[in-house]
Amino acid sequence: MSNLLSPRIVEIIGPAGAGKTTLCSALSRAKESVQPGNFPDVRKISAAPFFIYNGLQIFPAFLNLSLGSSRKLTRREFAWLSILRGWSDLLQKESKDSKVILLDQGPVYLLTEMREFGPAYLRQQKAESLWRNLYSRWANTLNMIIWLDAPDADLLNRIRSRDKEHVVKNESAETTFEFLASYRKAYEQTISTLSLTHLGLKVLRFDTSQKSPQEIADQLLFEFGLT
Repeated sequence: MSNLLSPRIVEIIGPAGAGKTTLCSALSRAKESVQPGNFPDVRKISAAPFFIYNGLQIFPAFLNLSLGSSRKLTRREFAWLSILRGWSDLLQKESKDSKVILLDQGPVYLLTEMREFGPAYLRQQKAESLWRNLYSRWANTLNMIIWLDAPDADLLNRIRSRDKEHVVKNESAETTFEFLASYRKAYEQTISTLSLTHLGLKVLRFDTSQKSPQEIADQLLFEFGLT
């Protein structure tokens, strides 16, 4: 058993084809105390109070922003911002001393999607107070980030050979490599900002072309204090 302070809310990130879903499954099978965490589903009636409350909390942040030539925020993106505003509180209540909550498409993913690829007006200086609030919430909630990656050629092959659809599945190798590079850069920016707010945030990186899912899972179970 590791004597380190064990992480309890952990997110797995990485580009398409890196092996996030496979690792999540391996960890969940290995220990009952490792459980997947899913963000509130806007399609469920039971989640309506969550989205109404948190949507109202973030709405004032948009009043002083100038749309200009930027595209509008989509309903899904507004739901994501509501999730970023309120999900951390739910996870902190859910997290127990004996349980690790494993997030795939968690706050790092959502922050990256919204900050780097959302409407341009969200990158105005006037939007900084919104982002400071959201980053602060997650810097105080997220204990560890597991970054999976692999060489571009391996990712390209995985994306093309699996059944799962992806925006670049049928694109050229050059387009796919540019897409992967843009996401890596965006993730680095998100992690850098989170780390400035939470100096103790631990980031572990794995090359899934060099280590199997089981090897990575075994190392992570030690990091979690579950071996």
